[in-house]
Amino acid sequence: MFTSQIKLLIAYLLFATAWTIEAIKTDELGPAPKHCSCDKGNTCEVDGYVGSEIIYEDEMIRVWNFTLAPGEMTSMHRHDHDYHFIAMNPTQIEVYGEDGSRLFDFRAEGVLGFKVEGEFLKPIGIELPWPVPVVHAAKNIGDDYYYEILFESKGPDSSFHLGSKVGDLLSGILSKKK
Repeated sequence: MFTSQIKLLIAYLLFATAWTIEAIKTDELGPAPKHCSCDKGNTCEVDGYVGSEIIYEDEMIRVWNFTLAPGEMTSMHRHDHDYHFIAMNPTQIEVYGEDGSRLFDFRAEGVLGFKVEGEFLKPIGIELPWPVPVVHAAKNIGDDYYYEILFESKGPDSSFHLGSKVGDLLSGILSKKK
């Protein structure tokens, strides 16, 4: 399964770049994300939880575990860093804007990367038919659990170098699966 490959990828990133692992104390993560229900007409507070939980962080990168049960919705969150993710268990995802309006749905699968440009996320290496705002919520409208690992590049110039490296490594893992 992918679990061992992801652990290998994280180990590679840590050791190949001489990073040190520091545990993040749970009480330093802030309050847990509040699941949004803007699909039911409710207003949602914006937070920084771009995933379910942080599984690794240092000065250059933050790695998130991100899971959504069928019918579950994320918090209304804001992306402040460029990022890449790998969908470990793909599904259909519906995206909502900050005002609660439904924007689009898509099949979340493979490896995708985004660069923060103003109030929008610019896809890295692909074209999308719809704009992706930095503030949004996502709902799993598929029949299966959605599971992804998301890598945020925190340094001012780290997104291109680190993001490309992560994207290449994740693409390699996916191509070996097929």
